[in-house]
Amino acid sequence: MRLCAMLLFLFYLNRKWVNKSASNTFLEFLVHQWFRYGSIIGIVIFVTIQLSIYDLLNCVLILLFLIAIDIIGFQNLKNPGIYFDNKIKSIIHKLLKKIELNKSLSSWFVFKKKDAVQRNGYFILLLIIVLATITFISRFYFFKYDLYTLSEIWVSDLEQVVDFDNQKWFFHGMSVAGNLAFVNFYAKITDVSPEIALQSIGILESVLISILLFWIIRTITFSKYIAPLIAALSFALFYTITPININFLLESKSTFLALTFAFPAMVFLLKPGLLKLKKNNYFFSFLLVFIVIGLIDLFTLCILLPPFLVISIFLTKHFASRRFWYGIAAYCFSTVIILGIYALACYHLETDFMIFLHTNLLSVNSYTYIPQLVIPLNRLINYYVIGAFIGIVFLLKFLFYNKEDWKASIAFQIYFITLILLGSMNNPWVDSDLLIQSLPAFIPIVIGINAAIIIRIFNPLFIKLVQFNRYVIGILVLGIQFFAIYYQKNTINKFVASDETPKQILYAYDQISSNYFPYSYAVVNDDRTQVISKNKHFFMNYSIFLDEYLEQDSIYFKNIRNPKFFKKKPQNVIPKSVLLFVFNNKKSGTYNENNALSQTLMNQLYLLKKRNRKIELIYINENFKVYEIINEPKSSKISDLIF
Repeated sequence: MRLCAMLLFLFYLNRKWVNKSASNTFLEFLVHQWFRYGSIIGIVIFVTIQLSIYDLLNCVLILLFLIAIDIIGFQNLKNPGIYFDNKIKSIIHKLLKKIELNKSLSSWFVFKKKDAVQRNGYFILLLIIVLATITFISRFYFFKYDLYTLSEIWVSDLEQVVDFDNQKWFFHGMSVAGNLAFVNFYAKITDVSPEIALQSIGILESVLISILLFWIIRTITFSKYIAPLIAALSFALFYTITPININFLLESKSTFLALTFAFPAMVFLLKPGLLKLKKNNYFFSFLLVFIVIGLIDLFTLCILLPPFLVISIFLTKHFASRRFWYGIAAYCFSTVIILGIYALACYHLETDFMIFLHTNLLSVNSYTYIPQLVIPLNRLINYYVIGAFIGIVFLLKFLFYNKEDWKASIAFQIYFITLILLGSMNNPWVDSDLLIQSLPAFIPIVIGINAAIIIRIFNPLFIKLVQFNRYVIGILVLGIQFFAIYYQKNTINKFVASDETPKQILYAYDQISSNYFPYSYAVVNDDRTQVISKNKHFFMNYSIFLDEYLEQDSIYFKNIRNPKFFKKKPQNVIPKSVLLFVFNNKKSGTYNENNALSQTLMNQLYLLKKRNRKIELIYINENFKVYEIINEPKSSKISDLIF
């Protein structure tokens, strides 16, 4: 909700002060700004970490500075006095005009035009909100089947997310982890914990891709609503005919995040006129986008993009345009820059560069176990390829016989077929699992283009329905949802719900971090949860707590009124509060091996009570309890410290 509020506020500012055109809808604003400033954010994060100055304030200040330069323009910066003098005069003139016309203050918060174009913009905004909500709810539903949270992969990812705060980018075997840098920044900008950000970023990636799919089909076909909605909703709702792993929907996929930049780049290459920038800005925008793709996912940069670039040479709308070739040149330069960065890092860290490339073009964490498919994977892919071939036949007829511009649609259809052929080559540098993992983002494009072809064939019928367009769209959205739920529920319900313990542990930690002051307390828990404590509070595992804590407690309270003792031996100071997790889950679960310790831990608490230590139960559910050992009253909870 915070993220949505920020985006809507930025859209309002953009419409009010920067781009007042009625054609500047929220959809266009989101796609263009993500393409330009999303890539800048990635570059800023990378550069500030290399300079060891990465934090939220520095990133925001640098970003605001770059936005200001972009709005003002380099030419105006040569004579800033004249520019600001003219701007101030213009603002004063408008203010005096409003005063003379006795306009109220509320007029400042009203868009000028309220014509059909602007109403259409509001309708598109409503569709985007509906689409984002459906995608979010659809992904959130599968939260109960999640196997990613607190798994070994999750722990490794969270370690990398947290290590960005320690000004580290190249670590953990030199893995490409730009997507996790975005997770870190997302946690800061929305003020949530890194573990909650990591748990929710997968859903946000899916929401962004569904919106981009709507925009792509709307841009490359003649259908403005129906086909784009079919494409976006097929990505959001069709699980039994899409090769996507339901148990790992929450995992942040570097390929998906890289595609959120690659999709607009593909469309802008095919239709350079859509990106209304000067030639130098056009080149640098593409350069930054391709660099950030390389920082996020080398597979997308080196495997997924090159076939499309080759296809676009023959099917771009402006083959002779310099803008198109600027985009191609930007890809070449960015690839050299990225490989140069990684080569220097490998040299500095004494890692073989070729091994680094090969390991980052393959993935041991991608899964092709997709039991929910109603059709075997190979046959399903063959059906999509046949559909793409049939679509190309119709598109060629529209292109040459009807003289209609369908080149961009043909490019995406050919590109999809090329990806399937690429995955069947058994090349050691092409990971078929990663290719399959990316298909859920490309299949909806094929579906959307074919839907647009059907609409084009039955165009006379659809023209008659134009006056009922919004009712048809509403029925379509409800109909697709009903179809997805009714025909997939039996297959989806066969999945076994995952253990709730990891999710409950995260919820408990979130409550603790919200209510307790950092580093004023320690948490006693399983070793696997230690990463959650990093940069937040002290951590003890069960063996240290059982073997050493009673002695530490005794030494501390024996010398509590002797500050000189603790100055000489600060290691004997214990936290103001100690939060102890005691597991009691009798079902088969992730942390059941700790059940055997529950009685021993309770005995330890009993001994502490006998020493007159205050102990409170602060959290309880069916799987575990959390006790607080209060060593110094009213010194750890934020509410106590404030009030």
